[in-house]
Amino acid sequence: MTSAQSGVWSHASQCPGRSTADSNKWSHLIESVFESPILTSDSRTTLDYQLVGPIRPRQRRLAEAHTLKLVDRYESGATVYELAKEFRCSRQTVSERLKKAGVTMRHQSPTPEVVDAMVRLYLSELSLVEVGKQLGFCANSVASCLRKRGIQVRDTHGRSR
Repeated sequence: MTSAQSGVWSHASQCPGRSTADSNKWSHLIESVFESPILTSDSRTTLDYQLVGPIRPRQRRLAEAHTLKLVDRYESGATVYELAKEFRCSRQTVSERLKKAGVTMRHQSPTPEVVDAMVRLYLSELSLVEVGKQLGFCANSVASCLRKRGIQVRDTHGRSR
Protein backbone atom coordinates (compact mmCIF):
# COMPACT_ATOMS: atom_id res chain seq x y z
CA MET A 1 0.00 0.00 0.00
CA THR A 2 1.39 3.39 -0.93
CA SER A 3 1.35 6.33 1.41
CA ALA A 4 -1.28 7.97 -0.77
CA GLN A 5 -3.54 4.92 -0.42
CA SER A 6 -3.15 4.81 3.37
CA GLY A 7 -3.99 8.48 3.62
CA VAL A 8 -0.42 9.60 4.43
CA TRP A 9 1.13 12.30 2.24
CA SER A 10 4.84 12.20 1.74
CA HIS A 11 5.39 15.54 -0.02
CA ALA A 12 3.73 18.88 -0.73
CA SER A 13 2.03 17.77 -3.95
CA GLN A 14 0.09 15.12 -2.01
CA CYS A 15 -0.79 17.47 0.89
CA PRO A 16 -2.92 20.17 -0.77
CA GLY A 17 -2.46 23.73 0.42
CA ARG A 18 0.73 22.99 2.37
CA SER A 19 4.35 23.88 1.74
CA THR A 20 7.03 21.19 1.71
CA ALA A 21 8.04 22.09 5.27
CA ASP A 22 4.44 21.87 6.51
CA SER A 23 3.91 18.61 4.62
CA ASN A 24 6.89 17.06 6.32
CA LYS A 25 5.59 18.05 9.77
CA TRP A 26 2.09 16.84 9.11
CA SER A 27 3.07 13.63 7.35
CA HIS A 28 5.09 12.55 10.40
CA LEU A 29 2.10 13.16 12.65
CA ILE A 30 -0.32 11.44 10.29
CA GLU A 31 1.95 8.40 9.96
CA SER A 32 2.18 8.06 13.73
CA VAL A 33 -1.60 8.15 14.01
CA PHE A 34 -2.09 5.49 11.35
CA GLU A 35 0.62 3.27 12.84
CA SER A 36 -0.72 3.39 16.41
CA PRO A 37 -2.83 0.42 17.43
CA ILE A 38 -6.55 0.98 17.57
CA LEU A 39 -7.82 0.65 21.12
CA THR A 40 -11.05 -1.14 21.79
CA SER A 41 -13.14 -0.48 24.86
CA ASP A 42 -11.81 -3.73 26.33
CA SER A 43 -8.16 -2.75 25.92
CA ARG A 44 -8.44 0.59 27.75
CA THR A 45 -7.25 0.81 31.31
CA THR A 46 -7.96 3.33 34.02
CA LEU A 47 -4.66 5.01 33.13
CA ASP A 48 -6.15 5.93 29.74
CA TYR A 49 -8.48 8.37 31.49
CA GLN A 50 -7.52 11.23 33.73
CA LEU A 51 -10.05 12.82 36.05
CA VAL A 52 -9.92 16.57 35.57
CA GLY A 53 -12.22 17.56 38.43
CA PRO A 54 -14.84 16.19 40.77
CA ILE A 55 -17.73 14.36 39.21
CA ARG A 56 -20.96 16.09 40.15
CA PRO A 57 -23.93 13.86 40.78
CA ARG A 58 -26.86 14.41 38.47
CA GLN A 59 -29.46 16.70 40.00
CA ARG A 60 -32.53 14.83 41.03
CA ARG A 61 -36.07 16.15 40.90
CA LEU A 62 -38.33 15.12 43.73
CA ALA A 63 -41.82 13.97 42.82
CA GLU A 64 -44.83 15.05 44.86
CA ALA A 65 -44.97 11.61 46.49
CA HIS A 66 -41.40 12.09 47.69
CA THR A 67 -42.33 15.44 49.24
CA LEU A 68 -45.05 13.74 51.26
CA LYS A 69 -42.52 11.17 52.46
CA LEU A 70 -40.07 13.99 53.30
CA VAL A 71 -42.68 15.72 55.44
CA ASP A 72 -43.61 12.48 57.20
CA ARG A 73 -39.97 11.55 57.92
CA TYR A 74 -39.06 15.09 59.07
CA GLU A 75 -42.01 15.25 61.44
CA SER A 76 -41.03 11.84 62.83
CA GLY A 77 -37.62 13.24 63.81
CA ALA A 78 -35.27 12.83 60.83
CA THR A 79 -32.86 15.71 60.20
CA VAL A 80 -32.61 17.65 56.97
CA TYR A 81 -29.14 16.17 56.40
CA GLU A 82 -30.41 12.61 56.85
CA LEU A 83 -33.27 13.23 54.43
CA ALA A 84 -30.93 14.77 51.85
CA LYS A 85 -28.77 11.66 51.96
CA GLU A 86 -31.76 9.31 51.86
CA PHE A 87 -33.45 11.06 48.92
CA ARG A 88 -30.14 11.84 47.15
CA CYS A 89 -30.61 15.59 46.92
CA SER A 90 -29.20 18.67 48.63
CA ARG A 91 -30.21 19.80 52.11
CA GLN A 92 -31.36 23.08 50.56
CA THR A 93 -33.80 21.17 48.35
CA VAL A 94 -35.14 19.29 51.37
CA SER A 95 -35.59 22.52 53.35
CA GLU A 96 -37.23 24.24 50.41
CA ARG A 97 -39.72 21.40 49.88
CA LEU A 98 -40.55 21.21 53.59
CA LYS A 99 -41.16 24.95 53.79
CA LYS A 100 -43.37 24.88 50.67
CA ALA A 101 -45.35 22.08 52.31
CA GLY A 102 -45.97 24.36 55.32
CA VAL A 103 -43.72 22.49 57.78
CA THR A 104 -42.27 24.52 60.66
CA MET A 105 -38.55 23.92 60.61
CA ARG A 106 -36.69 22.92 63.76
CA HIS A 107 -33.71 24.82 65.15
CA GLN A 108 -34.67 28.16 63.64
CA SER A 109 -33.44 31.40 65.11
CA PRO A 110 -36.17 33.34 66.90
CA THR A 111 -37.77 36.16 64.94
CA PRO A 112 -37.69 39.71 66.35
CA GLU A 113 -41.33 39.26 67.43
CA VAL A 114 -40.44 36.12 69.38
CA VAL A 115 -37.50 37.90 71.03
CA ASP A 116 -39.92 40.70 72.05
CA ALA A 117 -42.12 38.03 73.65
CA MET A 118 -39.06 36.58 75.43
CA VAL A 119 -38.23 39.99 76.86
CA ARG A 120 -41.84 40.61 77.95
CA LEU A 121 -42.17 37.19 79.62
CA TYR A 122 -38.77 37.39 81.29
CA LEU A 123 -39.47 40.86 82.68
CA SER A 124 -42.74 39.49 84.09
CA GLU A 125 -40.53 37.42 86.47
CA LEU A 126 -40.64 34.09 84.60
CA SER A 127 -37.41 32.09 84.61
CA LEU A 128 -35.35 31.42 81.48
CA VAL A 129 -36.59 27.81 81.46
CA GLU A 130 -40.25 28.86 81.76
CA VAL A 131 -39.89 31.44 78.97
CA GLY A 132 -38.17 28.85 76.79
CA LYS A 133 -40.89 26.25 77.38
CA GLN A 134 -43.62 28.69 76.40
CA LEU A 135 -41.87 29.77 73.21
CA GLY A 136 -40.17 26.52 72.17
CA PHE A 137 -36.54 27.43 72.88
CA CYS A 138 -33.98 26.26 75.41
CA ALA A 139 -33.00 28.45 78.36
CA ASN A 140 -29.58 29.19 76.85
CA SER A 141 -31.16 30.52 73.66
CA VAL A 142 -33.49 32.74 75.69
CA ALA A 143 -30.56 34.06 77.75
CA SER A 144 -28.54 34.76 74.60
CA CYS A 145 -31.41 36.71 73.02
CA LEU A 146 -31.99 38.70 76.19
CA ARG A 147 -28.29 39.62 76.45
CA LYS A 148 -28.30 40.79 72.83
CA ARG A 149 -31.16 43.13 73.77
CA GLY A 150 -29.12 44.48 76.69
CA ILE A 151 -31.18 42.84 79.43
CA GLN A 152 -29.28 41.66 82.48
CA VAL A 153 -30.04 37.98 83.14
CA ARG A 154 -30.83 36.81 86.68
CA ASP A 155 -29.06 33.80 88.20
CA THR A 156 -30.95 30.59 88.97
CA HIS A 157 -32.05 32.01 92.33
CA GLY A 158 -33.59 35.09 90.78
CA ARG A 159 -30.77 37.48 91.70
CA SER A 160 -29.14 39.85 89.20
CA ARG A 161 -25.77 38.65 88.03
